[in-house]
Amino acid sequence: MKKLNALAQKGQINENASIRDSHSTIINADINKVWDILVNLKDWPNWMQDVKKVTVEGSEIGEGTVFKWVQGRAHGISEIQAFKKPNTFAWTSKASMVKRIYVWSLESDEGQTIATVSASFQGVMVVLAQNHQKVYNELLNWLEALKNKAEK
Repeated sequence: MKKLNALAQKGQINENASIRDSHSTIINADINKVWDILVNLKDWPNWMQDVKKVTVEGSEIGEGTVFKWVQGRAHGISEIQAFKKPNTFAWTSKASMVKRIYVWSLESDEGQTIATVSASFQGVMVVLAQNHQKVYNELLNWLEALKNKAEK
């Protein structure tokens, strides 16, 4: 995980991973509002339907924070690697012998926010546990859910 952690700390995914994808959307909300929604891990189940449960170790959210979460049937243990308000939020995760990097980038544009989520998946079980279409759909679902929550 050291290599993956180092990439995530720089706001990068593993471009050599078996599965990788990236998508963006424009959100009609201020970047600080979008950031606050995104980094409130415990609230994810309230707006992201695939996330069933999030447990955060410690009281502060920032680089090094470990959290456990259930998304669909996958149980993951994650560690925040980049927490640069209000632009970069990245974590690495291990679940079902699959190693993942998620990187969120937010950019302010005249009162709107351009949100980009990128992810890479690798490991011995990646072919059985994931496929590109699942990752593609997952990232689009995250963006749509974040957009819907922020624009309310």
